[in-house]
Amino acid sequence: MDAPSQFGRFHRQIILPGFSIEAQQRLLDSHALVVGCGALGCASVDLLVRAGVGRLTIIDRDVVEQTNLQRQSLFTDDDARRGIPKAEAAARRVREIDPTISVHGWVDDFRAENALSYADGANIIIDGLDNFETRYLLNDLALRRSIPYVYCGAVGYEGMTFPVLPSVGPCLRCLFPEPPSPGVAPTCDRAGVFGPAVAVAAGFAVSVALRYLAGIFEAHDCDLVSFDLATGRLRRTKLGSSAREKNCIACVQERLDFLDGTRSSQATTLCGRNAVQILPASSGAIDLIGLAQRLSQHGAFTVESGRMRGELRSERTSTGASYELTVFVDGRAIVRGSSEPSDARRIYTQYVGL
Repeated sequence: MDAPSQFGRFHRQIILPGFSIEAQQRLLDSHALVVGCGALGCASVDLLVRAGVGRLTIIDRDVVEQTNLQRQSLFTDDDARRGIPKAEAAARRVREIDPTISVHGWVDDFRAENALSYADGANIIIDGLDNFETRYLLNDLALRRSIPYVYCGAVGYEGMTFPVLPSVGPCLRCLFPEPPSPGVAPTCDRAGVFGPAVAVAAGFAVSVALRYLAGIFEAHDCDLVSFDLATGRLRRTKLGSSAREKNCIACVQERLDFLDGTRSSQATTLCGRNAVQILPASSGAIDLIGLAQRLSQHGAFTVESGRMRGELRSERTSTGASYELTVFVDGRAIVRGSSEPSDARRIYTQYVGL
């Protein structure tokens, strides 16, 4: 097949300034690793496949739910009714968009133990996550493998994105040395999320990724971009080599604590109790009264004796019962209703925040 016919669907992209058939071929030869396939992951995957990135690896541990459909653009009502795993539904949709794309959807909890294997052959890492612990893991992974990592986050009306380019610019820990303590950062389940904010954040992130993979990367692509759609504010911050922290624990001292497992949260199944204990990687006292108030739309929670306790009305176990969530002042939590650590991590991430 000659080049014009092979790349016919990408004609409007190829004629852009800086693009060419050669740039399109570089995209076709590229492999993007997308970790997390919620709102940000869906928007990013959709843009990547339609732009012609030839290989995609998608990792997500969750299933499609009705509340996802407001902003998670790859999924359908049927996916939600059947509880299809997000990674599987996304991979199926990718094949429908472009059957020539090589895509693998893995239903898995992305952890320090499997991160290196999932990154094999990847040319770039795209952030589709909803928690900080795994973002710091991706930062470590990018540094260990010298793979660019595009940070992307959106909650409420706001979003932020910037690229981590190993040995070139600052890493995540240069800018934010430590993840926020549990319960501090807003989550989508507590603060909500505006669908257009997801699209804007993913658009900026994938723009950086595509331009890098196509070989037309420029200085402005290294900027940190933040925005607030409620006010119309948009801000760009230069992130050149001068933004690197001279004593950064990760990219300078090469202490990759999250990838090595020393900073990973711990999930322990409690024998005979159908419950899992979560011990977060980051410690710090939690405002339990404030957390209970923020979770009031999801259930009735009480605070006493240094703990918050209640049932999550919007969450159902495999038997149809509600999950019970107990959070202690030091951030430790017990999730009752399942003996699966991945279920407990999901609950903790969504309602407390890792």
